[in-house]
Formats: sequence, structure tokens, C-alpha cells
Amino acid sequence: MDELRFCGDFFDRISIEEKRLIPHIKRFIECAIGDAEFYAAIQENAAGCGPLLQSRRIFGVDPAQIAAILPEQHFLKEVPALDLEDKPQALLWRRYIADAIDRFREALRKRGENTPSNRFNAWHRRQVDRCCSQLGKERNNIIIHATIAFELSKGCSIGCPFCGLEAEPLKEVFMYSNENARLWQDILDVAVERLGTTVGTGICYWATEPSDNPDYLKFVEIFGKTTGIYPQTTTAAPLRNPAWTRELLEFRREHVTSVDRFSILSNNTLHRVHETFSAEDLALTELILQHTDSLAGARARSGRNRKETSGSPSLDPAQDHTIACLTGYLVNMVDRSVRLISPCPPSNRWPLGYRVYAEGNFSCAAELGDFIGETIEKCMPEQVAPDDILAFRRDLEFIPLPEKGFQLRSQYRLHKMTGSPHLAQLGRLIAQGNLTSWRVIEELMVQHTDILAIMSSIQRLFDQSLLEDGLSDEGLNRR
Repeated sequence: MDELRFCGDFFDRISIEEKRLIPHIKRFIECAIGDAEFYAAIQENAAGCGPLLQSRRIFGVDPAQIAAILPEQHFLKEVPALDLEDKPQALLWRRYIADAIDRFREALRKRGENTPSNRFNAWHRRQVDRCCSQLGKERNNIIIHATIAFELSKGCSIGCPFCGLEAEPLKEVFMYSNENARLWQDILDVAVERLGTTVGTGICYWATEPSDNPDYLKFVEIFGKTTGIYPQTTTAAPLRNPAWTRELLEFRREHVTSVDRFSILSNNTLHRVHETFSAEDLALTELILQHTDSLAGARARSGRNRKETSGSPSLDPAQDHTIACLTGYLVNMVDRSVRLISPCPPSNRWPLGYRVYAEGNFSCAAELGDFIGETIEKCMPEQVAPDDILAFRRDLEFIPLPEKGFQLRSQYRLHKMTGSPHLAQLGRLIAQGNLTSWRVIEELMVQHTDILAIMSSIQRLFDQSLLEDGLSDEGLNRR
């Protein structure tokens, strides 16, 4: 079975000393970002902070070298490569990020592009293009756009005040039993039948805390054996049950097909995590430092973050950001529910940062398969129908170019349609937002006889996800 391995061959291309050093550079950066006193001490006297590093169990790191890249770790500025020529440890960390982490994320994204269904693939590409236009290329590139995700609990016990998905309190857990194990295997088999190898891009949590389910790793193991990828796990409770956490860390060392994440909620938690687990223990675990100002300012204005903030305006959540990473099916194994969703900027209509295209329930794997098949048929058209109302996405600004065509501008992209004589009129007609596709074609045929060119232009707008699809922020169905 094909396994997509984290880091690829990166560790085969570096020395043993460099392999040993990377976890300690990682811990140094975690301390510098997550602990203001540590960062201040480094800035004051990087050369004389050996005892401080030893107290944090950081060994082999040259503080002066890594301090040179701390500005970009704080999202302040990118350090020029010339400034790092005499700092091999800083360059090693950069290579690790580029050749291991970034390449792995891109490989995972590519794995999610092709299912057995051409209709789903085209729909998936349209949603990715829409997100690039609405969220920006940089933010969109971070999103994996997995084709399926599972929840193994109903609700979450943590209740993080900044939860972008506004997870409800924990109600029930999908426990491991012979019956549930068979259902889980059947569900995964149906998912693979419908969505192919892209299922491996999925995760086994969403608005849930993985450690709430004591059998979580049993389900993840079946997922990995079925898909070839043992998925990422993110927990906000790494210290609640250290035995569970150590089992997770050991599981990841045995199945290096992703990196796990600990969501760190306070400076005290960061200290305790570092005291409990060594740098080597956490080599395959990213610490998400939720308590820092840099992450607070980058949070999505979704879920609980849509409530009024009373802090500094600079720390207000980002209105065009989302933590949703799924363009596909969200399946809850407790209440047997399923939704077809895709990321979007948070809004009053979509406060959780994702759009819902369809919802349903299932009692068995076959019914889930039926839901997937039906939604592919009904929610993922391959072209515009004659009676569809044509309208540009409501977040796009229509800019006519007399006798040339038109432009559509989002916050992050400029889409241009020029080169054919019918485009200027086509843009004006669609901008009205109340004409069917066939009516638009009829209007254009009065002056332009090339119906194939007209239809091709409409299809191009459709394929680039520049047209409304009936799911506007106001929730109006435009068909």
C-alpha cells in the first residue's frame, strides 16, 4: 500500500548530527515564540544564555544563529538569505521547513485532487479556485482541502474560548466495539470506493477533542491500514492523560505519515509540556502556541471569535480567514450525520468559516455511499444549465472594459475576460444577476452569431468559480 511519508527523503540527505539537532532547534523556537521572558533573555544576551537553554532541555543550539531567524518566526519580516550564510543552524532549519514540511503539505494536497469521480474532481477544483480568490493564495495554500473528515465524538470537552468551529459541549463518544469496528471499516471502504486514495488526506477529528475518545487510536489505526496514511491528530489536552499522549507519540514514531499537533493554551502549559516531554519526544509534534499575540491576531473571525472583542484592535481575528480545511464530506460517527462542505470567509450566513451544500444522515455504510453518490450528481454539475440564473459571485467587483470585455476583482485577485467581441456585453448581462443562461445567450445572439464561443465563455466563468452557485452569504437561492 502506498504510504505518503512525512519528510520524504529529507532525513536521508542530512547528517546524524543534524538529525539530532533539529528537535532542539524546534524547541528553542517554541520557547522564543511562546515565552516572552525567554525571548527577552535571548535578545539581551544570546551568547550567555547557556544555563537557560539547559533548564529547558535544549542542547546543541547556537542561540545567536537561531536568533537571526526569529523575526520571521514572529511573522515580522523575512530574513535575507545573505544574512544567514554564516549561520548553518538557521539554514538547516530553513531547509527542514522547505524540504520536509512544505513539500509534505503540497504532496498531501496533490493526493486530494483525483477521486474516481470526474464530477467531484471538477467541483473540488472550483472550490479550491474560489478559496484562492476569496482567502488569498498564501492562506489557501495552507488549506489541505481534504475530501473527507470524521468525528469520533459528539462535541468537545475542552471549550476553547477561541474555537473557530464553536464546538458544542461533549455529549457522547463513538466507542470501540465489535459492532462499531465493523461499521467503521465499512464506512472507510465505502469512502475509498467513492473518493479513492484522497480519503488518506482526511482526519479523524473536527469540532472534537481526540483524547475524549479513549479508543481514538484504534480507529486511527484502521484508518491508516485502509488508506495508507495514518492521519494527523491535534489535541488541546496533551497533559490531561499523559499515558494517552505518550501512546499517541509512540504511535506517530511508528507511522511517520504526518505530524501531530498540540494546541498550547497558556505559557504555563508550554512549560509543563516541555518538562513532561523531551525535544526528541516531540520531534513529530507541532506546538500551536494559541496564547501568543501573533496567533491571536491570525485567528479566523469564525465560531466563538465572531463575538465582539474587547482587546487591542490589532488582535482582532482575521475576517477573511478560516480554520476549515475540508472540501468534501464531514461525517459524525455518533449521530450518523454527514454534510458536504467547503471553506469560505466567515460571514453571518456561514459563521463557522465553511459553506454547507448538503446535509443528511445514514444508518449504515451503504446509505453514506448513497449520500455521496447523490450529492455528486445533484450538487456538482459539470456545466451551467439553460435555466440557471447567471450572476457573478457577490464578493466580486464587476469592472466593464468597453469594447474589450470585463474584469472581476476580489480582495486578492483580478480576473480578466478579454479577447472576444461578445465579452463586454456578456459581462453586462451577467452583472444584472437576474437572467437565465439561455436568456443571456439569446440576447448575445442578436449581435454575435458564434454560439459556441459564447457558451465557452460562460463555461470558463463557471469552471473558474466566478459565478454564484445559489449559496450566497445571505442564503438566497438564485435558481
